Amino acid sequence: MNYQYTQNNIQTGIHYQPIHLRSFYKGKYNLPNTKKAGTEIVSLSMHPNLTDSEVSKVIKFTNKFS
Repeated sequence: MNYQYTQNNIQTGIHYQPIHLRSFYKGKYNLPNTKKAGTEIVSLSMHPNLTDSEVSKVIKFTNKFS
């Protein structure tokens, strides 16, 4: 898993790798939309220990990004 922090100190991670790029399937399929999605989808900070303030911060900066 690859974690990154933004300038706003919000942790993000890349959790999705298209299955057709894994060694067993590699070269068998050409799925450009799936490959593109794998480079664009990130997971945001999410766990039961986040405070309401931290959740609001993640929402605020996510909305600014999009």
